[in-house]
Amino acid sequence: MRFEEQRSSQVDLFNHQLFLSAPIPIMVEDWSRVYTAIMDLRRNGIANLDAWLDSHPQVVAEFRSLQSFVEANDAVVELFEAGTRTAFFERARQLLPADRTSNTAVYRAMLEGRDACQGERTLVTFSGKRVPIVWRCSLPKHEDGYRRLCFFGFDVTAQKENNNRMQAMRAQTARSARVSLFGEVAVSILHDISQPLSATRTSADAAVRWLRNDIPNIGRAIESIQDAARWARDATEICKKIGRFIGKVPFSAVLSPANEAIDAALLLISPEAISKAVVIDRRVERELSVFADPLQIQQVLANLLLNAIDAIDVAERDERRLTVFVSRAGVDEAMFEVRDSGAGMTEETLSSIFQPFFSTKASGMGLGLVVARSIVEAHGGRIWAESSPGLGTSFFFTLPTSGMPGTTR
Repeated sequence: MRFEEQRSSQVDLFNHQLFLSAPIPIMVEDWSRVYTAIMDLRRNGIANLDAWLDSHPQVVAEFRSLQSFVEANDAVVELFEAGTRTAFFERARQLLPADRTSNTAVYRAMLEGRDACQGERTLVTFSGKRVPIVWRCSLPKHEDGYRRLCFFGFDVTAQKENNNRMQAMRAQTARSARVSLFGEVAVSILHDISQPLSATRTSADAAVRWLRNDIPNIGRAIESIQDAARWARDATEICKKIGRFIGKVPFSAVLSPANEAIDAALLLISPEAISKAVVIDRRVERELSVFADPLQIQQVLANLLLNAIDAIDVAERDERRLTVFVSRAGVDEAMFEVRDSGAGMTEETLSSIFQPFFSTKASGMGLGLVVARSIVEAHGGRIWAESSPGLGTSFFFTLPTSGMPGTTR
């Protein structure tokens, strides 16, 4: 019996040495109390975890406090540039704070009874370097197994950098294409309005000449002025048609939950948020619906969210948080707010952001917010921004909450 105990101890020591020296970062955590809490949610009939967390935003932090760190191998210490295991565990909770996107992936898998899950998050090392990782873990079927839950981390910095280079190349190509298209559109507009404008000037000059004759020819002058007025009306009508074509895109309004538009937009921009370590919070009033075209509202939200992520990234602050609020504003309106923790804007910039071709980004075309305003106003809503230097920026827009479903505008 003593021999078997000694042999078992040797095997345990060998396995522990394998764990410590494994080339892949492995973190062991105790999630048993979280498992109990998730099972309580299942017994209480909670099926839509995201909707429940929207109503209880504090729970992610509460669940995180139920977790404890058990063990970490050498690769984890190296990944975090901690130097020693002791130094790492002293700051583990600070280095691995609650993250709704990442943590919810585990909660959802537990609630659904899956045997594995994975996700992404960005870690911050002791030196302040940001390291994007993909993590994976296997999920046991009982509470005891959750006392030693193993998370395997994979540093994807190189892949992200390659993807970023590819995205930059695609963005540059797309921008070149947009500039080329804009040039073609500008030439077309000039061609369409140059003739009536030129004719207007010619007729006005002729009227002046008729009036300056020694014997003014009033009749011919009136004819020339009338011609000028007609050409001016033609130019005005051309401009109106262009404006209607660019700004007033037809839409089909339906009554749909506000949180669906939020979900769709967040799905589109989440890779960008993850790559730039931006934490996204959402606070949506329950059972609030809007009467709008879902795709166009998704476009507005995605534009505002991406702008907010860029503002946070440029500011390079410790707090990298973006919050989306949706609440009822009066009897028949819902108000959306996209708030960032960036550096904010000056009054001069704030007064110009909705002007065509105005952009604070070197690669920006200055049309995103113009299109967003056009869409919101076409739905009968309003859009505006509030900001203070150093305090971040909030964009607001309103949408109706009632209408006749199926109406097309």
